[in-house]
Amino acid sequence: MACKTPKSKLGRVKAIPVVLALLLATAYPAMAQEPASVPQAVGAAALVHVQARVVAIDAESNSVALRGPRGNVEIVDVNPELADVKKLHVGDIVDIAYKKAVLIGVDKVATSGIRQRIDTQLAQPASGGVVTSARRVEVVATVQKIDRKRHSVTLRGPTRTETLDVAPDVSLAGVKVGDSVRAVFVAAIAASVSRDGAELK
Repeated sequence: MACKTPKSKLGRVKAIPVVLALLLATAYPAMAQEPASVPQAVGAAALVHVQARVVAIDAESNSVALRGPRGNVEIVDVNPELADVKKLHVGDIVDIAYKKAVLIGVDKVATSGIRQRIDTQLAQPASGGVVTSARRVEVVATVQKIDRKRHSVTLRGPTRTETLDVAPDVSLAGVKVGDSVRAVFVAAIAASVSRDGAELK
């Protein structure tokens, strides 16, 4: 369910199935086989390997909130066929490989400080006839930081602050810190999750 903005620059979001196809074509299990030092040419999302602490678990969406080595918190979706997050506990230390969340559309809006969030689950065919899914998120948020060198943006939404990689075809021209924006992004996706050296199943 997306906000109705027919004349918005978010018309680009119609390309979401194509972007998702690129993001998910190698999601499971091929991503886990690629070394962390080799960036993958899949949108703006390279595979990241980190050791992180579990700070929250959402069993309904099979996602976890992880605090990384730099203290940042990232929400990562996990394919139920890859791992069951209900087997984790808050405080667990996990080794995880994942693709970071990717911004695929942004448009400045006037909201008077009002923030909102809409999550949509999208099915996408993967290899071997298996259908996997990704979470498309549309959020009205405040821009907190723009890192043009790393092509990333930090947004403060209604429930949390998230740092997103920016897809190559998304322009941040005209967007500055403090702006209210309507942003569309694909949530971070796990490629592998292990605890105490054992893959979580």
